[in-house]
Amino acid sequence: MFLDKVIFNKTKVPVLNAVLDVTQLRQRVLANNIANVATKGYRKQSVRFQDYLSSFVRQPPVEGRTTDPRHITIPKPTENPEVFEPQSGLSDSGINNVDIDKEMAELAENHLFFNVGARLLRGSFEGLKKSISGRPT
Repeated sequence: MFLDKVIFNKTKVPVLNAVLDVTQLRQRVLANNIANVATKGYRKQSVRFQDYLSSFVRQPPVEGRTTDPRHITIPKPTENPEVFEPQSGLSDSGINNVDIDKEMAELAENHLFFNVGARLLRGSFEGLKKSISGRPT
């Protein structure tokens, strides 16, 4: 069990898994926004998509340790993608702040991100399989 975690952590698998997870969450949020496009007073939701994905490639921030009760704690970085309500006024419909055209464009973009992530993940597993079986490409 420990060995498989060590092997996978040295590959792109954890990052690609995170890509699939965040695109799945974003899909649910976008679908919910689209479903409520005609709901009066509904507030659009969004996912901090780029921030979450970029957290995998940038250096981790300094983490503090509290060894004395007088120490100031340093907050840990967010480990999960954040769903939030962006500040915006009403859309052209005047019912709520959901713009169906923007939501559909983001849905198409999210679909592309998911497909790319799935293909790259499949390629990573195929590479691992070839490495284990010892067959040349």
